[in-house]
Amino acid sequence: MISAPLAAARATQRSRLIKIVQTGRNVLRLDEDTYRDLLAAKSNGKRSAKELSIDELDAVIKHMRASGFKPTKPAGRAPREQRKLDTSPEGSKIRALWLWLHEVGIVLDPSEAALANFARRISGVDTLQWTRRPDKVIEGIKAWAARQLPAKLAERTATLQAAGKLPAGIEVASLPVLVSPTLNPAGFESLQRAWWYLDEMERGNGAR
Repeated sequence: MISAPLAAARATQRSRLIKIVQTGRNVLRLDEDTYRDLLAAKSNGKRSAKELSIDELDAVIKHMRASGFKPTKPAGRAPREQRKLDTSPEGSKIRALWLWLHEVGIVLDPSEAALANFARRISGVDTLQWTRRPDKVIEGIKAWAARQLPAKLAERTATLQAAGKLPAGIEVASLPVLVSPTLNPAGFESLQRAWWYLDEMERGNGAR
C-alpha cells in the first residue's frame, strides 16, 4: 500500500508533468488529432493526459523534446539546496542505491537534500557524514525498496511481455526465484536482480 506522503508526492509530480505536456502541445502547435495520437502512442491507447501514468507522461515529454520543445523552470523558483557529498564508501553506496531507485521510479526526488531527509528519519542526523550507523541507512533504503519493487516489476513485466521481449509464461511472483533461486524472493537483492534480468530482456539479450 502506498503511503500518504508518497501518494501526495506522486500526485504533485503528475500534475507538474501534465502541465509540461500541455505547454509542449501549445509550443509545438499540435492540432487536436495529432496531440491525441501522440498521447495514445505513448500510453497504449489513452487519449487524455490526465489518464497517463508518470512514466507515460515522461515518454510524451521526451518525444516533445526530440521535436524541439524545451521545458523551462518556473520563474522565481528557489535554488535547490546545495549539500556537500559524503564520499565515504558507505555514503557512496547509499547514494548509488538512491539514484538507482530513482531510475526505477521509486524515488521521485534524486537530490542530496531528499536523500538526507530520508536518512534523517532513520539515523536522526541531518547529513550522511554525521551518520554513525550508515549500515542502518542502507538497510532502511533496501527494506523500503523491497516493499515498492514488486509493483514496479509487475508493471515492467507486463510491458515487456506485451512487446514480445519476455516470455508470456513468466510471472512476477516467480521471477525472483527464476533469477536468484538461493536468495529470499522477497528480499531486496533478489528483487534487484530480477530488475536487472528485465534490463537484459529489454536489451534483447534473450531469456535464460
